[in-house]
Amino acid sequence: MMTTTLDEDVALGTFVGTHFAYYHRQWRAAAQHSGMSWNWAAFLFGPFWLAYRRMYWQVGVFAVAISALPVAEALLDRHVPHLVSLPMLYAIAVVLGMYGNQFYKWHADATIRRLRDYHWSADTVTDSLARCGGTSWTGVAGMTALLFMVVVSLRPLARLAV
Repeated sequence: MMTTTLDEDVALGTFVGTHFAYYHRQWRAAAQHSGMSWNWAAFLFGPFWLAYRRMYWQVGVFAVAISALPVAEALLDRHVPHLVSLPMLYAIAVVLGMYGNQFYKWHADATIRRLRDYHWSADTVTDSLARCGGTSWTGVAGMTALLFMVVVSLRPLARLAV
């Protein structure tokens, strides 16, 4: 297997897009603080920020986490009080706020590594990074649909299974 060489900052800049300077600063700060640097967008918009930044398997983890509670309620025929569900959502928001930048860095590094291993020329890597990175409003729309499906239809569907 042949790995394409491409300067790390150039690759990250191409992948991230217009807000590379912001993330570059955040990643430097995170490196000095055990991976932690605050991201307000990740904190406030959580799974929508993940989808916007094309972190789709992380959106899947979030979807599984929030789906587990209504499914468990339906299967056990018990209502879980908000004293349990709300702290879980707040904890997810805080973790994304504190470590969202680091999660994004890991995602960018993994994508860059995969594309470097797959392509033979720096030009094709650059083109692929621009296509795979950046942002996605379609991802946000997909997250909205997923969240709607979970909130509206998952509980009644789980009750049918009982």
